[in-house]
Amino acid sequence: MFYQRIAIYTFVLLLLSSTAFRAQAQNRDAVVAKLSESLGSISLEEAPFLMFSCVSPHPHIRGEHSFLYDWNEKLVRFEGQTNAGEEVIVLFDSEAKTGKVFINKKLNDNPELLKNIIQLFEDDSFLLFTPLRVANKELNASLQETEIINSRKYFVLKVLTPNAKHESNRLFIDSQNGNLSIWKAYDKKENKTQELVVSRIKDAGGGLTLPTWFTDKNTGKIYQYPIVAALLNIEESKFKIP
Repeated sequence: MFYQRIAIYTFVLLLLSSTAFRAQAQNRDAVVAKLSESLGSISLEEAPFLMFSCVSPHPHIRGEHSFLYDWNEKLVRFEGQTNAGEEVIVLFDSEAKTGKVFINKKLNDNPELLKNIIQLFEDDSFLLFTPLRVANKELNASLQETEIINSRKYFVLKVLTPNAKHESNRLFIDSQNGNLSIWKAYDKKENKTQELVVSRIKDAGGGLTLPTWFTDKNTGKIYQYPIVAALLNIEESKFKIP
């Protein structure tokens, strides 16, 4: 009788645990769906190319620079200027991390600059692409406890990105409209490295709407994307010819 009660008790615990897990997963999926709806990310299938410009510091590239990205083939075209005012175009495969560098439209054997530009793309695209990848379930997200900030309710999604510049992230999703409003980033030891506030959202076309202005609450540093455009068609030569 004693062992029978233990077996029943264990079964009930497993049943409750399974039910709680399913409820948690359903709640998470609902929040991800809300984020997806606010981004309009389904348009990636209809407009598989994304062009964006970014203003971010770099030791070899001056001022605003731009990227053209192929979601399907993972190909990238970078355009910018060196500190000396030379035109730089880099054509590369973001997965294979191979490509070519052109200075003033002439092929330049510069593996270090190629490596730097590929890293620049990964850093600059991180804030734009991470929410999209969560919405499209390319990145797994776990639902955290709901938080109230300034009398506003936020759903919180935890996203692990161990191969990116931040180990883990907390995306604060506005419970009313599904917009990404706050982004907290953490290192491997769960020390907070950034707390970004989203202050501008832009219609990129094709129904795609993305946050494009992030301000670090602690340092005041701004990450901005002046140009963001979802495109239906692009000439293949854009990824082959400078």
